[in-house]
Amino acid sequence: MTDRLWIGLALALVVEARYWTRVRWDFDDDACGRVWRFTLLAIILAAVSIWLDGKRVTALQVLLSWMAPLLLPLQFVQSYGIRDSLPLTAFSFLARQRRLRNERLGLVEETVDFNFGNVMFAVAVVGAAVGSRAGSWMFLPGLVILAGWMLLGRGGVRAGSLIPVLAAAGWFALAGQAGLERAARWISNGGDGSGGGRHGFDPNFSSTFIGSRGTIRQSPDIVWRLRPENGSAAPSLLRTGTFNLFFRTHWHNQRDDEADFNELETRVIGSEPFFLLTDAGKAESLTGLPSFKLRGAVMPEEPLPLPGDAAALRDFEIEEVERNSFGCVRVTPKHAVVDGSVFWKGGTNPEKPPIPREDLRLSPGEEDLIRDIVDGLELEAEADLRTKLAFLRSWFGSNFRYTRQLTIRQPPAGPRNDRSGPTTALGVFLSEVREGHCEYFATAATLMLREMGIPARYATGYAVIERDMKPGGFVIRGTHGHAWCRVWDESSGSWLDFDPTPPDWLAGLPPGQSRSQRIADSLKRFREDFFIWRNRPVNQMAMSLVMAGAGLGLGGFVARRLWRSRRHVAFRAEADGFTGPSIRTPLHALEAAARRHLGLRPPGAPLVGWLLRLRPSMAETAALDEALALHQRLRFDPEAAPHEHRERLAQLVREIEPALRALRADRADS
Repeated sequence: MTDRLWIGLALALVVEARYWTRVRWDFDDDACGRVWRFTLLAIILAAVSIWLDGKRVTALQVLLSWMAPLLLPLQFVQSYGIRDSLPLTAFSFLARQRRLRNERLGLVEETVDFNFGNVMFAVAVVGAAVGSRAGSWMFLPGLVILAGWMLLGRGGVRAGSLIPVLAAAGWFALAGQAGLERAARWISNGGDGSGGGRHGFDPNFSSTFIGSRGTIRQSPDIVWRLRPENGSAAPSLLRTGTFNLFFRTHWHNQRDDEADFNELETRVIGSEPFFLLTDAGKAESLTGLPSFKLRGAVMPEEPLPLPGDAAALRDFEIEEVERNSFGCVRVTPKHAVVDGSVFWKGGTNPEKPPIPREDLRLSPGEEDLIRDIVDGLELEAEADLRTKLAFLRSWFGSNFRYTRQLTIRQPPAGPRNDRSGPTTALGVFLSEVREGHCEYFATAATLMLREMGIPARYATGYAVIERDMKPGGFVIRGTHGHAWCRVWDESSGSWLDFDPTPPDWLAGLPPGQSRSQRIADSLKRFREDFFIWRNRPVNQMAMSLVMAGAGLGLGGFVARRLWRSRRHVAFRAEADGFTGPSIRTPLHALEAAARRHLGLRPPGAPLVGWLLRLRPSMAETAALDEALALHQRLRFDPEAAPHEHRERLAQLVREIEPALRALRADRADS
């Protein structure tokens, strides 16, 4: 399920090989504690490594998928140790200190052991459930089979009664999965199927806060970092998407998402490969264009924030880069963090010319109001585009106010008896409230330009406004998210960026960063910079050699210690072993039941002394004491014992076995 087949086979081999070999090690409580600390350190290092890899969304999922290999040392200690369980004191520093104190004072310390195999099974199932292939049809049958196998292995369960129960459990699991998928779709669609609550980026849909009340809240975290190269200027706006059809609260495009995207053409210029956003005929002049470095984390099929007149990309490690007819450039990166150069001011635009029937269309709810407002401006129809844009910017700046505190509610759809007021939130913004977020200004300006006969579109992205700590650099945060217009300039045959939002909108941004945010920014920079540094070929080779050397050194040390311990245990067993004739009594049949409480009997340990450890936990010990005495006489008395003694011992063993089972049940309940 996790695409790590060989690792899974190796884990299974290590766990199951305990049944094929008699090699064991005597791991005491201190050894178990050391193994737990080593395992905890490995988990922390793995979590840090996954975090440094830039996996923001899937970090926990990836860590859970690696938990089974990380917990293998603990399973190894239980599987190949003398005992069949692990002490709980090994997992707690305070409990370990209490045990050591009691040992120094000569106090009795009751050790609570548990079967770590149950933990390992649960971890393996969770790791498989979050794997990349967990959505395949094999997962649920495999899970049901493994659960049935485990229950059958515990004994006391009949296969005939288990199969219907597992089949019912599988059916309920399928029904639950279908219900969860429907709930996820319902939540992702905003609860009403309208798509207004979609998560992630959709190149053909943009939901807005138009018609919503409340405070605009955006993440202050750094999303991208930008650094101009060779003394170039930085762009003021970075676009992620463009849209041309508006309806009440959202913008969209009437396009087939997959059919509208095409891979960018590549060209090698001066031994460097470029992804071309401009005409191939102008590719030779790319190296003379202004450029900037762009660095940040990106998910598959997310857009790159680019200037409206971006010309080419270089140095980005990308598996796939595509552009649609609206100029949106989305990428499938090779790594979680990308870094490369963007060349812009190429004289052309990544998007195609306007579509008159769409880029001049007005929304039915605001058509009459927009026409009245444009007529009231008394702007000469013969004025050029620059004059109209300057007039519109001045009009918004003089008559409207930017705010992040939204108070306009979307009027209900459908026919109204009272037609005296505006029927949409945008109409309320233009005629009554006259204050709102950048989405209000960009939407209103787009529709007003269309009424003037100028093709216009709605654009989303980021404003480049905050200087970075590095000289000449900029940081782009979630709070810098912005909306503006794309306007068609017929004279130059290109699209222009036009921002109608009053310039004082920058003053409406959240106040300076807190100390916690500065720490988060530093960690963000360190993680991305380290990731880029580590993935450079020369550094990657050096780090691989260092990690391989450290792994081999640690593995050699552990193997040497295990080898020495194995030889010592094997030698002791051979020296203490008894090869002469032995006398078995009915008491030997009690060893299997006692092993559930005492663990495996150490090599050379007398049966009677080992069974005496049961006395503190038994309510009645008379039967046990009598059985031990009879066993000693049957084995070591020179005179032949009467046959009645063996029968009596067998009867006592039959009485003791239910008591041990009850003791086990009481411990399980507690």
